[in-house]
Amino acid sequence: SFTIPVTSAPELSSSSNINVNGRRSFHVDGSPNLPTNFLASGAGDRVNPPAEDGSSDVIFLQQPFRYFGRTYNQIFVNNNGYLTFTEPLSAYNPTLDSARDIVAPLWTRLDNRRGGTVSYREDTSNAVLAQVTAAVNQYFPNIPFAATSAFVATWDSVAYHNGGGVVTFQVVLAYNVHRSFILIYYGDVAETGQPWQAGYNTVDSASSFTIRAARVPELLSSSNINVNACWSFHVDGSPNLPSNFIPFGNGEIVTPRLENGSSGAITLHQPFKFFGRTHNQTFVNNNGHLTFTEPLPDYIPVLNSGRDIVAPFWTQLDNLHGGTISYREDTSSSVLVLVTAAVNQYFPNLPLPFIATSVFVATWDNVPYSSGEGVVTFQVVLISNVDHSFILFNYGNIAETRQRWLAFYDTVDFANSNSNVNVKGRWGFHVYDVCDTLGCTGKEVCRFRETYGCGCLEGQKPNPETFDAKQFCDSSTGSLSLSRCQLFESGFPPEILHLNDPSCKGISENGRVLFHFDNEGHVCGTTLMSNGTHFIYQNAIHSNLPAGVITREKWMNIAFSCAYPLIQNLSMPKDIQAERSVISINLPGQGTYQIRMILYHDAEFTSPYEGDVEVQVNQQMYVAVEVEGVDRSQIATVLDYCWATPVNDIDYQVRWNLITRECPNPEDGTVEVLQNGIDTTSHFSFRMFTFTGGSDQIFLHCQVHLCLVQNGRCAQSCNPGHRRRRRRSVDFHHSAAITMGF
Repeated sequence: SFTIPVTSAPELSSSSNINVNGRRSFHVDGSPNLPTNFLASGAGDRVNPPAEDGSSDVIFLQQPFRYFGRTYNQIFVNNNGYLTFTEPLSAYNPTLDSARDIVAPLWTRLDNRRGGTVSYREDTSNAVLAQVTAAVNQYFPNIPFAATSAFVATWDSVAYHNGGGVVTFQVVLAYNVHRSFILIYYGDVAETGQPWQAGYNTVDSASSFTIRAARVPELLSSSNINVNACWSFHVDGSPNLPSNFIPFGNGEIVTPRLENGSSGAITLHQPFKFFGRTHNQTFVNNNGHLTFTEPLPDYIPVLNSGRDIVAPFWTQLDNLHGGTISYREDTSSSVLVLVTAAVNQYFPNLPLPFIATSVFVATWDNVPYSSGEGVVTFQVVLISNVDHSFILFNYGNIAETRQRWLAFYDTVDFANSNSNVNVKGRWGFHVYDVCDTLGCTGKEVCRFRETYGCGCLEGQKPNPETFDAKQFCDSSTGSLSLSRCQLFESGFPPEILHLNDPSCKGISENGRVLFHFDNEGHVCGTTLMSNGTHFIYQNAIHSNLPAGVITREKWMNIAFSCAYPLIQNLSMPKDIQAERSVISINLPGQGTYQIRMILYHDAEFTSPYEGDVEVQVNQQMYVAVEVEGVDRSQIATVLDYCWATPVNDIDYQVRWNLITRECPNPEDGTVEVLQNGIDTTSHFSFRMFTFTGGSDQIFLHCQVHLCLVQNGRCAQSCNPGHRRRRRRSVDFHHSAAITMGF
């Protein structure tokens, strides 16, 4: 019921529910509105005449519909719930295997004479095309698609022939020239005892599908796309992308349908290096080419156009009349694995196996020539990591054309049937190689050691003591050049080295790294001093230092100088030397004993270092503190504190604790107290380091005391949570400090 709410009769002429004063309109049949998932009625809707087992007249399609390889320019909407293409069909007993192309959202005997409407239209409005495009992209996310036409047929509250109720459903053909989809939507559908079927079939039954439901109302709760009462099918019958193509993926974006158009600027998450230039964006131009700095609408191909262009197949194409041009940047593991394997197969001689970190894929899928001579399918793939970039061209079906065209190299047949990587229809190009930028000489080889660099050829023994240093002094100018390959082999790429002034880097040329200073505009932290007989300019080559008090990474400090009038030899770091230090102590009335600190190679303390030794940073060091000349059955040696300084000064303010209060420094997880307070010899170990701001030597210091074993445990437990006990003074027999430098 409804009452017009006015207070006086004259108000009827100035009120309305349809925005027309004096007029009101009401829907009184009682049937519900179309479901929200249906396409709404639109301009041009035509209604089938009421007729028993009737049909529409022939409906000529403005844009042909492709159905499993066959193309139709017409269609028939049959009242009994199905579409045909070649002729109307009055049959009411459903037989999907009827040897014809048929689309049947709900084939049963219906009677629009008893009520309801059967309507249809072909719709190319922007709103409807956007709606069906969004639906297809939702249901088929791996097939880039943009509709150019939609045919909509709706059965709205049409009665069963036996009078047992009504049904509401809709079928939508969403398509462009080469991609076709069927969308079926169900509204209220009553139960019936009549025979019925839903699905589609082809003339040879090579492609068919029947919706399996025991009762008609089950159509409302079933789906093949996880949306109840909705079914969707890909029906153009065109083959999937060729096997040599990268498949469509998530995030695929379709370029606008424009004559000689282009995508907008596509920001690359990982920059693409192209023959020494780095690009952070790209444009996918509809006419078959990529550019980097700006879109390029030209349809006449000119590769030497003074710009960076990647042209898998540059000619005048027309996506206004069909096909899809789409792209995406992909970092999914499956795609990265796929292209990584391809690159390593096609380019087996890289210094290091390639691992892709980013892929950009652009695909032209069944795009027509502007001349209408046929369609083309091809793809370009940009593959990269920090050190390398590659391009793959993948070619599918490419029709012959009389248009002007260019590919990166030769002809259409060349692109489609040949290859430079022995894979038909695929071409691969290495367009950026970090080795090309290094300029390695004939006496060097590009090699990877944590980074790419110019290493020494096999058989050339690097000399890490001098790096084949060559020094030059002239007036107030000095320079030092080092072998680039020897630096690299020792873990010092040229880019991490600098003079006292960190902004003064070395220059790589002819296989050497040259460091230069002068006393005019390029001082570089050089100091000038006099020793009374010579003026001396001094500087040093350093490697970048990490933050913190200590480091276990290798670092460099090569000091060099120019003295006048004489030229001094180059000062280079000496071999690290372990110096045994001995302290002799006289105890009145009890004789003499000695304390020694000894450095060992091994954890068994069987192989001491002898003479000059080279100790690498991060190498495990084993230290023994031995006391000789005391009764080992009564006295034990206890390490109280051990620490390191960069200079031979036991009280130097810069220090690094190794042992504190008989236990490892908790800030250095490499220290282990191996034996302490149980014998006249105590052991500990740590990993070698250097001080980041000082000398490349360290000096070890330990404070020890002797303990009377008979008074009980000499060294405390270092286990977490152990309560510290208080020692009595009689525990200590004598204490001393000992130092070792290396």
